[in-house]
This record gives sequence, C-alpha cells and structure tokens, in this order.
Amino acid sequence: MMLHMKNGIIYGALVVGIAAVLGFGCNKAKYPSCDHDDQCNADGHKGVCVNHNCVQCRDDAACAPGQLCQAGACEAIPGYCDSSQPCPEGSECDASNRCHVKAAPAPATECDDSRPCGTGQQCQNGHCASNEVGECAQFAAPHFDFDSTTIRSDGRTVLETVAKCIASGQIQTPNILLTGHCDPRGEAEYNMTLGALRAQSVKAFLVGLGVTANVLHTSSRGKLDATGTTEESWAQDRRVDIEVR
Repeated sequence: MMLHMKNGIIYGALVVGIAAVLGFGCNKAKYPSCDHDDQCNADGHKGVCVNHNCVQCRDDAACAPGQLCQAGACEAIPGYCDSSQPCPEGSECDASNRCHVKAAPAPATECDDSRPCGTGQQCQNGHCASNEVGECAQFAAPHFDFDSTTIRSDGRTVLETVAKCIASGQIQTPNILLTGHCDPRGEAEYNMTLGALRAQSVKAFLVGLGVTANVLHTSSRGKLDATGTTEESWAQDRRVDIEVR
C-alpha cells in the first residue's frame, strides 16, 4: 500500500512538472502576457515576447522600410522617403532617405574680380550698378518717437524699399545689420535695451515683407552715439541704421 502511494506521488509530481515545462495548466501565460515568442503568434496574433509582454517588434529589423521600433511598436520616421514614398512637391529625397526643401538655383552673377563692369558702373553683390547713388545703394534710417519702438510711416516706406531691392535682385545674398540708437536722455542700460527693441521691430517688419530672417542681424548702441542737445537733434538720435554688408 505504501509503495503504491509513493509511486502515485512521484507520478503526480512528474505530471505537474511536465505540464509546467510545456505551458499546460492554469498557469499558462495569456495574451498579451507571454514567456516566449510562440505565445505571441497564436490564435491569430502576431508579434514577439519582450519583458513578458507581446509587442509588435523587438528591434528595427522587424519593421517595414521607413519605420523604427519604438517601445515595441513600429513608428513612421518623420520625413522618410524612398522610391515608394516620394517627397512632397518642392522637396527632394537625399542619400539618408530624408526629404528636404530643394535649394534655390544660384542667382546669375554678372560681375566679379575677373569680370569687371563697364565705365560708370561698379560691381555690387554680383551685379553691375551705376556709380551714382540709387535707392538700393544706401538707405535712410527709420526714426522713432520718444521712448517708442513703433515704426513711423516714413520708416515703413524705407523698409518697403529695402525689401523691394532684395526681391528684385539688386541686393543679392545680403547680410544686413540693423543697429538701434537712442537720444542721450535716460539711463545707459535702459537705452541699450530700447535700441535693441527698435532694431528688433525693424527686423520683424522686414520679415513680414518677405525678407529671410537669417540675413537680418540686430545690435544696439543705446545712447553711445547720441549727439543731440535739442528736441530736433534728439529726434535724429532715435533711429535704426541699416547697413548692407
């Protein structure tokens, strides 16, 4: 009797052990829980087992072209392109399979050190221009009212001319410095900030007219260059100088 009981216990323990190894019984992991990949590819499911959880991918190799494995899921790569996923109009696919805006064709150059302009002309930004001072050769400084950063109507006219000269190609690949100035009244630190704000105001206006922001650079001299002693001369101090470099 004792022998039969011992044999029964041993047999039962073997059955339980085998069932545990094979994943049978009530302790079997249920989707999306898992112990191995096979459990993620049953009953119509498809995936891999990562940290005892069924997910779509373990690494990038499991994802389609143009996708990366992120936290177990295949996610689209922003801006990805290939023969089956072309770039939108106006952009092109580079060697790293990313879309980027097509570079604008380089403007034609009329003159340089080896191709001088004719008599009565000079080379300005790759174009031959008259030696006479024209509207695109230099610009008046927009002026401001006392303690103000608002561009006046006469200043807006000047800035519209600047934008037109750039758009027409008379000023090409410009590097424009906008320097703000103040009259001598007030604290130096306050005026330095006010000059910077006036320069920023001019930059924002030009950008609004279509000028590319990265060609516009701002600085401030505050009241360092102020020479006025009367209201009339103070008005000349309150300005933003425009320098095309």
